[in-house]
Amino acid sequence: MMIYGRIFLLVLISWMVTGCATPTPPSKEYLLMDSGLKNTQPQATKTMSVQLMPIVVANYLAGSEIVLVTKQGDVHRSQNNLWAEPLSPQLARLTLQRLEKTLPNITWFGGQRLPSYAIALLNIEVDAFYADLEGLIHITGRWQVISAMGELAASNTFDVKSELKSDGYSTMVQTLSASWFNKVIDPMAKEIALSFKN
Repeated sequence: MMIYGRIFLLVLISWMVTGCATPTPPSKEYLLMDSGLKNTQPQATKTMSVQLMPIVVANYLAGSEIVLVTKQGDVHRSQNNLWAEPLSPQLARLTLQRLEKTLPNITWFGGQRLPSYAIALLNIEVDAFYADLEGLIHITGRWQVISAMGELAASNTFDVKSELKSDGYSTMVQTLSASWFNKVIDPMAKEIALSFKN
């Protein structure tokens, strides 16, 4: 009996040592990047102020894991490929930078910087921001501009699909970034500019 107990103890210790020595794959972290910011063409509007409200993302996108979703709605969260910061503040910060460059006559307020006077508000909600297992990027949601008087000045939905050129999380993140700025924010900025013409 004592021999079996010692053998079990030795096996348990060797298993624990082996388990501790086995390297776990290092996690990679990613940030969205606006590679087209310097080439942005300014659009004329009247001089005014707009508050970009915090961008609301669906709850399943709120974690640090990068998400893949199947056509059946199965959500796969990567354990080793993560956002370096939550998706909502990333989108808000980069969107604000793009809008400041695209619509320079508008004074943009972001985060908690609120002026003491009434200003227009831009609300953006994101329902989808992921790749599927067939190699497509999906970005969907809606936006609204509420005037300083509390009226709806402009609104629209977005439903973007882009094909991944190659496999890998780096390609996925780059495609998500390019699709967000080129196919969501730029068309939104054009509509906002039309709403607030000189």
